Amino acid sequence: MSSYTAILFTVAALALCAPARAQSDTARTMVLTDTQAAQLLIENNRLDDAKKILLHDLESAPDDSETLFLLGTIAVAQNSYDDAISYYRHILINEPDAERVRLELGRAFFLKGDYDNADRQFRFARAGDVPDTVKANIDRFLSAISRLREWTFNFSFGLAPDSNENAATGVSLINIYGLPFALDPSARRKSGVGLTGDIGGEWSPLLSGNLKARVGVDAYRLDYGGGQFDDMTVSSYAGPQFLFANWDISALVTGFQRWYGNRPFLNGGGGRLAADIGITSDWLIGVSIGAQSLFYRNIPAQNGPLFSLQGQASYVLSPSSLFQLQAGYNRQDAAASPYSYSVWWLGGGYSQDLPFGFSAGLSPSYYFTSYDSPLAGFGVTRADRTLMLNFSLLNRRFEYRGFTPKFSYSFTDQESSIALYRYTRSQFQFGLTSQF
Repeated sequence: MSSYTAILFTVAALALCAPARAQSDTARTMVLTDTQAAQLLIENNRLDDAKKILLHDLESAPDDSETLFLLGTIAVAQNSYDDAISYYRHILINEPDAERVRLELGRAFFLKGDYDNADRQFRFARAGDVPDTVKANIDRFLSAISRLREWTFNFSFGLAPDSNENAATGVSLINIYGLPFALDPSARRKSGVGLTGDIGGEWSPLLSGNLKARVGVDAYRLDYGGGQFDDMTVSSYAGPQFLFANWDISALVTGFQRWYGNRPFLNGGGGRLAADIGITSDWLIGVSIGAQSLFYRNIPAQNGPLFSLQGQASYVLSPSSLFQLQAGYNRQDAAASPYSYSVWWLGGGYSQDLPFGFSAGLSPSYYFTSYDSPLAGFGVTRADRTLMLNFSLLNRRFEYRGFTPKFSYSFTDQESSIALYRYTRSQFQFGLTSQF
């Protein structure tokens, strides 16, 4: 007798003994589907037997949502959280609006200790058609995450073709002091293919009931052949975070160092005050204000304090869609007034999980930059208008060890009152992401 057949006999015995399914003494005949049999085994804590039935069915119907959901339930009960996450994500490939699956996926991430992904899935589940009692339960998870989240990591790596790797103008002649000058080829736009990588993390241990410490570091690098236009920035921050019922506030010391062409280019240090509001609601609002002193290695006239104010609002529209709105203002008072500037910016974002495993995102933004006085040699005050469009696409069907391939495209079009600063740029990136 095969193990599968033996399990079916066990199911029959359990069904006969179940009071809810009891029949008359003369007629106890009943027919159970494999799914019902597995549910009965799960109710009686015969998880391995239920798993064998479901895996047998999965061979002939690999996309069956009910089978995958029960396998996910068993995996969570057996503390096999990676398996559960894989099963639930498989369902969402074809049913991205399934809020019950989002809820269980969030719980699996929570139990695993992956609080960033847990937060994301709980918020998607909360936006679905769920009872108020379920929303209240989700809110308890979200509140707990804000206290339990101790480690956060981010990692991305990819190939980066670029139509304008040095963000330079395409014109060959510019006027300086009213006379035409030919631009050196190295100062004009240059296309190329690079490698890009970003790695960072935050350690935020809970010091007391309402107080956490935050220490974070991030390193970003864009590497082109030859090294002339390589760009790298390392940034860090540290400070306390105060937790409240539905919001938190952080007071951070910040610093960064940037290298361009593999040489020191810019560094700065200062502080930032940041708050997140709406931790347990469909709206999540973040605001921050900061100040840093900037020091340019080769152009001391650009040195000076930079002040920044920005805000972001995120709203989960449905279990498969998210909308964001960002706005900000920066002001630098440089040592020389032609380098002092103010910039206003406004941006938005929309992301949607689609059927067949696709997820797409679109993020436009617009920057208005105005300088204080004319730049020597050009006779006009610089003013820039910059449009940026970012598009991303991935397919959740292709996943390995929590990562999935991601394609990104960024387009930049900058208009300027000075021809030297006008340019367009298209950047592509083929990489990996764990946030999906």
